[in-house]
Amino acid sequence: MYKLELHCHSSEVSACSNCPAEVLIRRYREAGYHGIVSTNHINRGTYRNMEDCSWEEKADYFMRGYHLLREAAPKDFDVLLACEINLTPVGWPAYIPNDYLIYGITEDWLRKTGDMRDMSLERLSASAREAGCLIVHAHPFREGTVMMNPDLLDGYEIYNGNPRHHSHNDLAEAWAGMNGKIMTAGSDFHQPDDPCCGGIETEMRIRDNETLLSVLRGGQYRFLRETA
Repeated sequence: MYKLELHCHSSEVSACSNCPAEVLIRRYREAGYHGIVSTNHINRGTYRNMEDCSWEEKADYFMRGYHLLREAAPKDFDVLLACEINLTPVGWPAYIPNDYLIYGITEDWLRKTGDMRDMSLERLSASAREAGCLIVHAHPFREGTVMMNPDLLDGYEIYNGNPRHHSHNDLAEAWAGMNGKIMTAGSDFHQPDDPCCGGIETEMRIRDNETLLSVLRGGQYRFLRETA
């Protein structure tokens, strides 16, 4: 069986993380994982010092985090590209914790799509689906999250292992089941001492996004998660 993390962040991109790529890879290898899906943030915090830069420069910055993870990983450890997007509007008085995990993205899609932070969920969903990606609502029942039209989403993260938040995973699982959506699990790893406690386990090794999307759509996995 093969273990794959579906939700983790490295400090080279995600401002809320203080775990560099090299340490992140080491932690997951020590925990017996065979790979990770890098879901670094695309939000206001990521580009807090880059708002005057072009989207091409912002994309370069985001991709650098992925490449550093790839460089830190040995050949027998897989690193896949994804992202976690927040759509809180510019100037909004409070951060809205509606985060969306986009699985199956490519660097080309990232660059051509432009600054997704300024999109509505309708536009983001259409763009992701047109590219063949999956859009999954991360930690959908975390405090402050606004529930959105399920038709705009392919799935819900029904286990989020971040130790600094109560994500009400039981509610997320019930909601995903009621709406017949894909279910995912992830550690939401940010800090060097965070637990590597989420993801999926499969009989077939997942070494690329094409395989990941097929496995998630087909339900050919079991969840890795601590007790929710």
